[in-house]
Amino acid sequence: MANQVDGPKKKDSLPRSASRRPKSRRRRGLNEWQDLITEQLDEAAANGAFENLPGKGRPLRLNRNPNEPDDMRMANKLLKDNDLTPTWIGDRKALLAEIELLRTEMERRWELTRAGAEAAGNESEAFARSWRRSISDWETQIEELNKRIANLNISLPIWRMELRRLRLDEELKRIGATKGDGEFLW
Repeated sequence: MANQVDGPKKKDSLPRSASRRPKSRRRRGLNEWQDLITEQLDEAAANGAFENLPGKGRPLRLNRNPNEPDDMRMANKLLKDNDLTPTWIGDRKALLAEIELLRTEMERRWELTRAGAEAAGNESEAFARSWRRSISDWETQIEELNKRIANLNISLPIWRMELRRLRLDEELKRIGATKGDGEFLW
């Protein structure tokens, strides 16, 4: 009956830490946790835990593009690792090179025609015919380039990469020339 007088039997078989939390335990602040973690890392480094790790001394590969969709990541990595580019990038570069070539040719032809016409004075009708023929050729080239620009713009995954259509008037203005409709204008 001694058990009834003393009350319910205590769980003496369990250690104190298993039965309940000690009252002396307090919550640790963020700085204390950081200090504890830093202390443990320093101790591990002193014991050589970070020696002979694979990749030691080589740069980390942290070049993940956050704007790249997950389903395209592997394909883009394969292209990059093999020094390949998506077709739209190659097509865009080629088209930009052709546009630059056309602009260079227009500027060169304008300078030659203008210089020749100024030297010829009243005999500049041949230069005017040559200029009109050049204008006609460029109109044809610009039409063809604009078709290719339209096809490229449709295939681009990024709308900001689209190319503007070429306009002959704007291209002539860029080099300081005119079409010379009717009377040849210098």
